[in-house]
Amino acid sequence: MVKRTIFGVERDIDIGDDVFPSPEEFAALEAPMGEHTHGWFDSCIDGAKLHYREFIPKGGKPDAIVVFINGVTSHSGEIFVKKNGQKTSVGLLIDTFNGANIALYSHDNYGHGYSEGDRFYIPSYESNLQDYLKFIKMVGDKNKGELPVYIMGISYGGTLTLHAARKIQDDPSLGPKKFSGCILACPAIIGDLPPFPVYQILRYILAPLFPKWTPFFMPNPISPDRIWSDPEVLEMHRNPRMTEMRLAGEGEPFRLGTALSLVVSLDEARFKVIPGFNVPFYLMHGTEDHGVKIEGSEYMWSTVDTPIDSREFVHVEGGFHDLFSLPESYDLMEGVVKWMKKSNYGTSTDNTVMT
Repeated sequence: MVKRTIFGVERDIDIGDDVFPSPEEFAALEAPMGEHTHGWFDSCIDGAKLHYREFIPKGGKPDAIVVFINGVTSHSGEIFVKKNGQKTSVGLLIDTFNGANIALYSHDNYGHGYSEGDRFYIPSYESNLQDYLKFIKMVGDKNKGELPVYIMGISYGGTLTLHAARKIQDDPSLGPKKFSGCILACPAIIGDLPPFPVYQILRYILAPLFPKWTPFFMPNPISPDRIWSDPEVLEMHRNPRMTEMRLAGEGEPFRLGTALSLVVSLDEARFKVIPGFNVPFYLMHGTEDHGVKIEGSEYMWSTVDTPIDSREFVHVEGGFHDLFSLPESYDLMEGVVKWMKKSNYGTSTDNTVMT
Protein backbone atom coordinates (compact mmCIF):
# COMPACT_ATOMS: atom_id res chain seq x y z
CA MET A 1 0.00 0.00 0.00
CA VAL A 2 1.07 3.60 -0.58
CA LYS A 3 0.23 6.38 1.88
CA ARG A 4 -0.96 9.51 0.12
CA THR A 5 -3.11 12.54 0.85
CA ILE A 6 -6.28 12.59 -1.19
CA PHE A 7 -9.38 14.75 -0.78
CA GLY A 8 -7.79 16.22 2.33
CA VAL A 9 -7.08 12.99 4.22
CA GLU A 10 -4.26 10.42 4.28
CA ARG A 11 -5.15 7.03 2.85
CA ASP A 12 -3.45 3.74 1.91
CA ILE A 13 -4.20 3.27 -1.78
CA ASP A 14 -2.77 0.27 -3.59
CA ILE A 15 -1.44 2.21 -6.59
CA GLY A 16 2.25 2.97 -7.05
CA ASP A 17 3.60 6.53 -7.14
CA ASP A 18 5.01 5.88 -10.60
CA VAL A 19 1.54 5.41 -12.13
CA PHE A 20 -0.84 7.32 -9.82
CA PRO A 21 -2.42 10.34 -11.55
CA SER A 22 -0.30 13.48 -11.46
CA PRO A 23 -1.90 16.60 -9.92
CA GLU A 24 -2.79 17.80 -13.42
CA GLU A 25 -4.28 14.45 -14.40
CA PHE A 26 -6.13 14.23 -11.11
CA ALA A 27 -7.71 17.65 -11.66
CA ALA A 28 -8.71 16.72 -15.22
CA LEU A 29 -10.36 13.51 -14.02
CA GLU A 30 -12.37 15.32 -11.33
CA ALA A 31 -13.40 18.40 -13.33
CA PRO A 32 -16.31 16.88 -15.35
CA MET A 33 -18.13 15.93 -12.15
CA GLY A 34 -18.39 19.50 -10.90
CA GLU A 35 -18.68 20.40 -7.24
CA HIS A 36 -19.56 17.54 -4.95
CA THR A 37 -18.72 16.12 -1.54
CA HIS A 38 -16.30 13.30 -0.72
CA GLY A 39 -16.63 11.03 2.29
CA TRP A 40 -15.32 7.82 3.82
CA PHE A 41 -16.67 4.90 5.79
CA ASP A 42 -15.17 1.73 7.24
CA SER A 43 -15.25 -1.50 5.24
CA CYS A 44 -16.01 -4.81 6.91
CA ILE A 45 -12.71 -5.97 5.34
CA ASP A 46 -9.86 -5.15 7.73
CA GLY A 47 -11.38 -1.75 8.51
CA ALA A 48 -10.27 -0.36 5.15
CA LYS A 49 -11.47 3.17 4.44
CA LEU A 50 -13.91 3.26 1.54
CA HIS A 51 -14.35 6.42 -0.52
CA TYR A 52 -17.72 7.76 -1.63
CA ARG A 53 -19.15 10.74 -3.50
CA GLU A 54 -22.29 12.76 -2.81
CA PHE A 55 -23.95 14.72 -5.63
CA ILE A 56 -26.73 16.99 -4.40
CA PRO A 57 -28.90 18.91 -6.92
CA LYS A 58 -28.94 22.70 -6.92
CA GLY A 59 -31.08 24.07 -4.15
CA GLY A 60 -30.03 21.34 -1.74
CA LYS A 61 -33.53 19.89 -1.32
CA PRO A 62 -33.79 16.71 -3.41
CA ASP A 63 -37.05 14.83 -3.89
CA ALA A 64 -35.43 11.38 -3.79
CA ILE A 65 -32.09 9.57 -3.51
CA VAL A 66 -30.33 7.06 -5.74
CA VAL A 67 -27.47 4.99 -4.30
CA PHE A 68 -25.41 3.66 -7.21
CA ILE A 69 -22.75 0.95 -7.29
CA ASN A 70 -20.37 0.27 -10.18
CA GLY A 71 -19.30 -3.01 -11.70
CA VAL A 72 -16.06 -4.85 -10.98
CA THR A 73 -12.83 -2.85 -11.59
CA SER A 74 -14.79 0.37 -12.12
CA HIS A 75 -15.24 3.27 -9.68
CA SER A 76 -17.38 6.25 -8.72
CA GLY A 77 -15.30 8.79 -10.64
CA GLU A 78 -15.16 7.07 -14.02
CA ILE A 79 -16.43 9.56 -16.60
CA PHE A 80 -15.71 10.65 -20.16
CA VAL A 81 -17.05 13.76 -21.89
CA LYS A 82 -17.79 13.22 -25.57
CA LYS A 83 -17.23 15.87 -28.23
CA ASN A 84 -20.97 16.52 -28.31
CA GLY A 85 -20.92 17.31 -24.59
CA GLN A 86 -22.66 14.14 -23.47
CA LYS A 87 -21.10 12.34 -20.51
CA THR A 88 -20.67 8.64 -19.84
CA SER A 89 -20.92 6.52 -16.71
CA VAL A 90 -21.25 8.50 -13.49
CA GLY A 91 -21.36 11.76 -15.46
CA LEU A 92 -24.52 10.55 -17.18
CA LEU A 93 -26.07 9.71 -13.82
CA ILE A 94 -25.17 13.11 -12.36
CA ASP A 95 -26.75 14.93 -15.30
CA THR A 96 -29.86 12.74 -15.20
CA PHE A 97 -30.59 12.57 -11.51
CA ASN A 98 -29.45 16.00 -10.37
CA GLY A 99 -31.32 17.43 -13.36
CA ALA A 100 -34.48 15.76 -12.01
CA ASN A 101 -33.79 17.01 -8.45
CA ILE A 102 -32.62 13.60 -7.27
CA ALA A 103 -29.52 13.18 -5.10
CA LEU A 104 -26.90 10.65 -6.19
CA TYR A 105 -24.50 8.74 -3.94
CA SER A 106 -21.83 6.29 -5.08
CA HIS A 107 -18.93 4.56 -3.35
CA ASP A 108 -15.79 2.77 -4.48
CA ASN A 109 -15.68 -0.90 -3.56
CA TYR A 110 -12.79 -2.27 -1.51
CA GLY A 111 -9.61 -2.08 -3.62
CA HIS A 112 -11.30 0.02 -6.30
CA GLY A 113 -11.03 3.70 -7.23
CA TYR A 114 -9.80 5.72 -4.26
CA SER A 115 -10.75 3.16 -1.62
CA GLU A 116 -8.18 1.29 0.43
CA GLY A 117 -7.57 -2.42 -0.08
CA ASP A 118 -5.76 -4.79 -2.43
CA ARG A 119 -6.26 -3.48 -5.95
CA PHE A 120 -9.22 -5.05 -7.80
CA TYR A 121 -9.43 -7.86 -5.24
CA ILE A 122 -12.81 -9.12 -4.02
CA PRO A 123 -12.31 -11.36 -0.95
CA SER A 124 -15.96 -12.45 -1.23
CA TYR A 125 -19.07 -10.97 -2.77
CA GLU A 126 -20.62 -11.11 0.71
CA SER A 127 -18.05 -8.58 1.95
CA ASN A 128 -18.85 -6.21 -0.92
CA LEU A 129 -22.54 -6.70 -0.15
CA GLN A 130 -22.08 -5.98 3.54
CA ASP A 131 -20.25 -2.74 2.70
CA TYR A 132 -22.96 -1.79 0.18
CA LEU A 133 -25.76 -2.37 2.69
CA LYS A 134 -23.88 -0.31 5.26
CA PHE A 135 -23.53 2.53 2.76
CA ILE A 136 -27.21 2.39 1.75
CA LYS A 137 -28.30 2.53 5.39
CA MET A 138 -25.82 5.33 6.10
CA VAL A 139 -27.18 7.43 3.24
CA GLY A 140 -30.76 6.87 4.37
CA ASP A 141 -29.93 7.79 7.96
CA LYS A 142 -27.96 10.84 6.84
CA ASN A 143 -31.15 12.15 5.27
CA LYS A 144 -33.15 11.30 8.41
CA GLY A 145 -35.20 8.71 6.56
CA GLU A 146 -37.36 11.43 5.05
CA LEU A 147 -36.60 10.78 1.37
CA PRO A 148 -37.41 7.73 -0.76
CA VAL A 149 -34.27 5.76 -1.60
CA TYR A 150 -33.64 3.70 -4.72
CA ILE A 151 -30.60 1.50 -5.16
CA MET A 152 -28.96 1.07 -8.55
CA GLY A 153 -26.16 -1.00 -10.05
CA ILE A 154 -24.58 -1.94 -13.36
CA SER A 155 -23.11 -5.36 -14.23
CA TYR A 156 -21.64 -6.87 -11.01
CA GLY A 157 -23.02 -3.80 -9.27
CA GLY A 158 -26.43 -4.89 -10.54
CA THR A 159 -25.87 -8.31 -9.00
CA LEU A 160 -25.00 -6.71 -5.66
CA THR A 161 -28.07 -4.49 -5.96
CA LEU A 162 -30.25 -7.57 -6.41
CA HIS A 163 -28.69 -9.16 -3.33
CA ALA A 164 -29.09 -5.95 -1.31
CA ALA A 165 -32.73 -5.51 -2.31
CA ARG A 166 -33.51 -9.09 -1.31
CA LYS A 167 -31.77 -8.63 2.04
CA ILE A 168 -33.89 -5.53 2.70
CA GLN A 169 -37.01 -7.36 1.52
CA ASP A 170 -36.38 -10.12 4.04
CA ASP A 171 -35.25 -7.77 6.83
CA PRO A 172 -36.44 -4.16 6.37
CA SER A 173 -34.27 -3.00 9.28
CA LEU A 174 -31.23 -3.41 7.01
CA GLY A 175 -32.44 -0.69 4.64
CA PRO A 176 -33.52 2.94 4.72
CA LYS A 177 -36.94 3.86 6.07
CA LYS A 178 -38.34 4.69 2.63
CA PHE A 179 -36.70 2.03 0.48
CA SER A 180 -38.57 2.32 -2.80
CA GLY A 181 -37.05 -0.11 -5.30
CA CYS A 182 -34.05 -0.85 -7.47
CA ILE A 183 -32.69 0.07 -10.90
CA LEU A 184 -30.70 -2.61 -12.71
CA ALA A 185 -28.48 -2.09 -15.75
CA CYS A 186 -27.31 -5.35 -17.38
CA PRO A 187 -27.09 -7.20 -14.04
CA ALA A 188 -24.74 -10.17 -14.04
CA ILE A 189 -26.99 -13.18 -13.46
CA ILE A 190 -25.77 -15.69 -16.03
CA GLY A 191 -22.11 -15.76 -17.12
CA ASP A 192 -19.75 -17.82 -19.24
CA LEU A 193 -18.05 -20.50 -17.16
CA PRO A 194 -15.10 -22.74 -18.05
CA PRO A 195 -15.70 -26.49 -18.60
CA PHE A 196 -17.13 -28.13 -15.47
CA PRO A 197 -13.94 -30.02 -14.39
CA VAL A 198 -11.86 -26.84 -14.74
CA TYR A 199 -14.48 -24.84 -12.85
CA GLN A 200 -14.47 -27.36 -9.98
CA ILE A 201 -10.68 -27.22 -9.68
CA LEU A 202 -10.64 -23.43 -9.75
CA ARG A 203 -13.49 -23.04 -7.25
CA TYR A 204 -12.64 -25.69 -4.68
CA ILE A 205 -8.86 -26.03 -4.91
CA LEU A 206 -6.95 -23.15 -6.51
CA ALA A 207 -9.05 -20.12 -5.50
CA PRO A 208 -9.25 -21.00 -1.78
CA LEU A 209 -5.49 -21.66 -1.66
CA PHE A 210 -4.31 -18.73 -3.80
CA PRO A 211 -7.09 -16.10 -3.77
CA LYS A 212 -4.87 -13.13 -4.70
CA TRP A 213 -3.03 -14.93 -7.49
CA THR A 214 -3.64 -13.98 -11.12
CA PRO A 215 -2.46 -17.09 -13.00
CA PHE A 216 -0.97 -16.86 -16.47
CA PHE A 217 -3.87 -18.89 -17.85
CA MET A 218 -6.49 -16.47 -16.52
CA PRO A 219 -8.23 -15.01 -19.59
CA ASN A 220 -9.09 -11.35 -20.02
CA PRO A 221 -12.76 -10.96 -19.00
CA ILE A 222 -13.77 -9.29 -22.27
CA SER A 223 -12.06 -7.12 -24.87
CA PRO A 224 -12.89 -3.37 -24.90
CA ASP A 225 -14.42 -3.50 -28.39
CA ARG A 226 -17.09 -5.85 -27.03
CA ILE A 227 -17.95 -3.51 -24.14
CA TRP A 228 -18.11 -0.13 -25.90
CA SER A 229 -19.71 0.31 -29.31
CA ASP A 230 -19.13 4.07 -29.52
CA PRO A 231 -15.73 4.58 -31.28
CA GLU A 232 -15.00 7.75 -29.31
CA VAL A 233 -15.58 6.05 -25.96
CA LEU A 234 -13.69 2.94 -27.07
CA GLU A 235 -10.65 5.05 -27.97
CA MET A 236 -10.66 6.62 -24.52
CA HIS A 237 -10.81 3.25 -22.77
CA ARG A 238 -7.95 1.99 -24.93
CA ASN A 239 -5.75 4.89 -23.85
CA PRO A 240 -2.71 3.17 -22.24
CA ARG A 241 -2.34 5.93 -19.66
CA MET A 242 -5.90 5.50 -18.41
CA THR A 243 -5.22 1.80 -17.84
CA GLU A 244 -1.82 2.46 -16.29
CA MET A 245 -3.31 4.68 -13.56
CA ARG A 246 -5.02 1.59 -12.09
CA LEU A 247 -8.10 3.51 -11.01
CA ALA A 248 -10.14 1.28 -13.34
CA GLY A 249 -9.16 -2.12 -14.71
CA GLU A 250 -11.57 -3.07 -17.47
CA GLY A 251 -10.22 -5.99 -19.47
CA GLU A 252 -7.62 -6.90 -16.84
CA PRO A 253 -7.46 -10.60 -15.87
CA PHE A 254 -9.05 -11.29 -12.49
CA ARG A 255 -7.34 -12.63 -9.39
CA LEU A 256 -8.61 -16.13 -8.58
CA GLY A 257 -10.46 -14.94 -5.48
CA THR A 258 -12.13 -12.15 -7.42
CA ALA A 259 -13.24 -14.51 -10.19
CA LEU A 260 -14.63 -16.98 -7.64
CA SER A 261 -16.51 -14.25 -5.79
CA LEU A 262 -18.15 -13.12 -9.02
CA VAL A 263 -19.22 -16.66 -9.93
CA VAL A 264 -20.69 -17.31 -6.48
CA SER A 265 -22.58 -14.00 -6.54
CA LEU A 266 -24.19 -14.98 -9.86
CA ASP A 267 -25.09 -18.48 -8.68
CA GLU A 268 -26.71 -17.25 -5.50
CA ALA A 269 -28.57 -14.48 -7.33
CA ARG A 270 -30.18 -17.09 -9.59
CA PHE A 271 -31.01 -19.68 -6.97
CA LYS A 272 -31.51 -17.73 -3.73
CA VAL A 273 -32.32 -14.11 -4.56
CA ILE A 274 -34.55 -14.08 -7.64
CA PRO A 275 -37.08 -16.81 -6.65
CA GLY A 276 -39.51 -15.01 -4.35
CA PHE A 277 -38.09 -11.54 -5.14
CA ASN A 278 -40.89 -8.95 -4.99
CA VAL A 279 -39.18 -5.54 -4.87
CA PRO A 280 -40.21 -2.93 -7.51
CA PHE A 281 -37.53 -2.64 -10.19
CA TYR A 282 -36.55 -1.06 -13.50
CA LEU A 283 -34.41 -3.39 -15.62
CA MET A 284 -32.48 -2.63 -18.82
CA HIS A 285 -30.16 -4.84 -20.85
CA GLY A 286 -28.50 -4.62 -24.26
CA THR A 287 -29.45 -7.25 -26.82
CA GLU A 288 -25.82 -7.38 -28.01
CA ASP A 289 -24.25 -7.58 -24.55
CA HIS A 290 -21.14 -9.75 -24.98
CA GLY A 291 -20.08 -9.40 -21.35
CA VAL A 292 -23.20 -10.37 -19.43
CA LYS A 293 -25.87 -12.50 -21.08
CA ILE A 294 -29.29 -10.94 -21.44
CA GLU A 295 -30.73 -14.39 -20.70
CA GLY A 296 -30.05 -13.67 -17.03
CA SER A 297 -32.33 -10.63 -17.09
CA GLU A 298 -34.95 -12.58 -19.02
CA TYR A 299 -34.80 -15.32 -16.38
CA MET A 300 -35.27 -12.73 -13.67
CA TRP A 301 -38.26 -11.17 -15.45
CA SER A 302 -40.02 -14.51 -15.81
CA THR A 303 -39.27 -15.71 -12.27
CA VAL A 304 -39.75 -12.86 -9.77
CA ASP A 305 -42.90 -12.19 -7.75
CA THR A 306 -42.80 -8.40 -8.19
CA PRO A 307 -46.24 -7.24 -9.41
CA ILE A 308 -46.19 -6.55 -13.14
CA ASP A 309 -47.25 -2.92 -12.65
CA SER A 310 -44.26 -2.36 -10.32
CA ARG A 311 -41.57 -3.39 -12.79
CA GLU A 312 -40.28 -2.62 -16.27
CA PHE A 313 -37.85 -4.36 -18.62
CA VAL A 314 -36.21 -2.39 -21.44
CA HIS A 315 -34.47 -4.39 -24.16
CA VAL A 316 -31.86 -2.01 -25.59
CA GLU A 317 -31.70 -3.06 -29.23
CA GLY A 318 -28.09 -3.44 -30.38
CA GLY A 319 -26.81 -2.29 -27.00
CA PHE A 320 -23.38 -3.49 -25.86
CA HIS A 321 -22.48 -4.11 -22.22
CA ASP A 322 -21.91 -0.53 -21.09
CA LEU A 323 -25.36 1.00 -21.33
CA PHE A 324 -24.06 4.29 -19.92
CA SER A 325 -21.94 5.19 -22.96
CA LEU A 326 -24.40 4.69 -25.83
CA PRO A 327 -25.67 7.51 -28.08
CA GLU A 328 -29.13 6.85 -26.62
CA SER A 329 -27.99 6.64 -22.97
CA TYR A 330 -29.62 9.94 -21.99
CA ASP A 331 -32.94 8.71 -23.41
CA LEU A 332 -32.57 5.46 -21.47
CA MET A 333 -32.02 7.35 -18.25
CA GLU A 334 -35.06 9.53 -18.88
CA GLY A 335 -37.03 6.30 -18.85
CA VAL A 336 -35.61 5.52 -15.42
CA VAL A 337 -36.70 8.90 -14.04
CA LYS A 338 -40.19 8.51 -15.54
CA TRP A 339 -40.53 5.14 -13.81
CA MET A 340 -39.44 6.67 -10.50
CA LYS A 341 -41.94 9.50 -10.87
CA LYS A 342 -44.64 7.03 -11.84
CA SER A 343 -44.13 5.42 -8.44
CA ASN A 344 -44.48 8.91 -6.89
CA TYR A 345 -40.95 8.42 -5.59
CA GLY A 346 -42.38 5.89 -3.14
CA THR A 347 -43.44 8.66 -0.76
CA SER A 348 -46.55 6.77 0.34
CA THR A 349 -44.50 3.90 1.76
CA ASP A 350 -42.25 3.53 4.75
CA ASN A 351 -40.13 0.53 3.83
CA THR A 352 -43.23 -1.41 2.87
CA VAL A 353 -42.66 -1.88 -0.88
CA MET A 354 -42.07 -5.59 -0.28
CA THR A 355 -45.43 -6.50 1.26
